[in-house]
Amino acid sequence: MTVEGGAPREVAPRVRAGVARIVLVGFMGAGKSTVGPILARALDWDFVDLDDEVARREGSHPAEIIRRRGIERFRALESVAARELLRRERVVIAMGGGWAAQPGHMASLKPDSPSVWLRVDPVTALARIRGSSTPRPLLEGPDPHGAAVALLRRRVGHYGRSVITIETDGRSPEEVAWEILRHPSMTKSDREECQ
Repeated sequence: MTVEGGAPREVAPRVRAGVARIVLVGFMGAGKSTVGPILARALDWDFVDLDDEVARREGSHPAEIIRRRGIERFRALESVAARELLRRERVVIAMGGGWAAQPGHMASLKPDSPSVWLRVDPVTALARIRGSSTPRPLLEGPDPHGAAVALLRRRVGHYGRSVITIETDGRSPEEVAWEILRHPSMTKSDREECQ
C-alpha cells in the first residue's frame, strides 16, 4: 500500500478470520467510492459500489432513477442489490449514502460483515461533491448546504451503528484505507498471526 505521493508503506495486514466482506457507509462525499478500491486492492479482494451496481442492473444512473421513478423505488432497488452483494465474500462494498438509514439495513449486517463509517462534515462533503461529475438530486435546490446538514443529521444515528468510525476530513484516501486495515477489530493480532 502507498500513501499520498506514492511513498511505499508497510505490507497491509491480513484481516481476521471470519471477516468475509467490509461494508463502507457514510454520507455522500465521504469517500466510500474512493477509499473502497484502495482497500480492496490492499486485501486482494473485489470492490463493488452499490450505486454502480444499481445502475448496471437498471441501465440508468441512480440520480435518473430517483428523478424518473422516485426515491422510494430507488431505495427498493438498492435494498435488493445490497442483499445480493452481502452474500459475496472477499469484497469491499461501498453502500449508497442513504442505505444505512433505511429500516433494518444496519441491523442486518452479520459479524462477518464489519461496517465502517467514513465520517465527513457537510462542508467537506459539499466541496468534494462539487468536484464530482456525479449528480446528487437530494442536494438540488437553493440551499445545498442546508439540505446536506439536515440529511446528515437524520442519518448520523444510523451511521453511528458501525463497528468502526473513521474521520475523513483533511485526510487522503490512502490514509483512511490504511487506518481501516490497521483497526484492531479488523486485523489479526500478533498471536493469531503465529498460530
